[in-house]
Amino acid sequence: MRVRQRTPPLSAAGHYRTSRPVRGPPAPLPPLSEAAGIALACPKAYERYKRKMQAVAADPSFSLMLAHGEGSRLPRPGGFVVLSRLAGGRSQIRALAPSVKFVLQGEEVYEIDGRTRRIRPGEFLLVDAGAEIEVTTPRNAETIGLCVYFGGEAGTPLAEPGRRPLNPRAVNGSTLDPLAGLLESHARALAGRPEAGVDLAPSIVAAAERATEAYLSAWDNRLARLGSLKHSTRVETLQRLERARAFLHANAGRIVTLEEVAAHAALSRFHLTRSFAEAFGVPPLAYHRNLRLDSAARLIAEEGVPATVIAEQLGYASLSAFSRAFRQKFGVPPSRLGK
Repeated sequence: MRVRQRTPPLSAAGHYRTSRPVRGPPAPLPPLSEAAGIALACPKAYERYKRKMQAVAADPSFSLMLAHGEGSRLPRPGGFVVLSRLAGGRSQIRALAPSVKFVLQGEEVYEIDGRTRRIRPGEFLLVDAGAEIEVTTPRNAETIGLCVYFGGEAGTPLAEPGRRPLNPRAVNGSTLDPLAGLLESHARALAGRPEAGVDLAPSIVAAAERATEAYLSAWDNRLARLGSLKHSTRVETLQRLERARAFLHANAGRIVTLEEVAAHAALSRFHLTRSFAEAFGVPPLAYHRNLRLDSAARLIAEEGVPATVIAEQLGYASLSAFSRAFRQKFGVPPSRLGK
């Protein structure tokens, strides 16, 4: 007879409780506290470690989620942080507090308002209050994620006071944004030392709130530049443009074609070129060329790498072609910058 697995209960703060032991993260992440070694080497230190982990379990500002489940994420004035370490499975959550979700390892697939959103390592997702969320993780690997729930009353929108709530209620964030780097550093720290979560949670929430406000401000500015489209189309277009921009940064070491970028963003070449220039000031290939030349300038000025080596690495047909492009952007030849 097949036994149905019970859904873990929720605490009053909407956190999942589990009796499963804390497992060490896979390489290259730092290991969790060496509990066994502490117990053998210093029983008193181990007792202090156990008391710290008991405080983590009891404090509503931080939760360690080790199993999928169902329930509501209830808001609290100071916000709270959830570090998840999940095998394959599915959770259903009603988020009454706005949040930002980040994946450190593995993958999370969200169903929100009838749309699928896939979050991979280094990416984040902003979700406004009131969203009904279904999230799945793959069965072939452990997924490690960080979720920061912002403070406020139930239903308080993610947008800062005086601004409308997110529309749609979930927005994919780029790996290029400072918010992604901030979340990654905190996720790595907590993955290595979850017992520090209670102490770190207030500062993590505060830092994430500030970075999210900056991200939303930049998002609104770029969205406004796509003024010829209706709102829902502008949102979808901007998210595809962000994917194109991330692709350009990921391939700054080689020449890319407009066809490649358009295919990655799922936009026509014409639509990509026009909309990218509206959002970021220059067409995609000019943006990519500037990335490559900025990188070249740093290598020449800071590390003294010869221009001939850089021209070959960046795929220029000749040193003279590289020098012409360099002079056009910076006003001086690469040989002048290296002195």
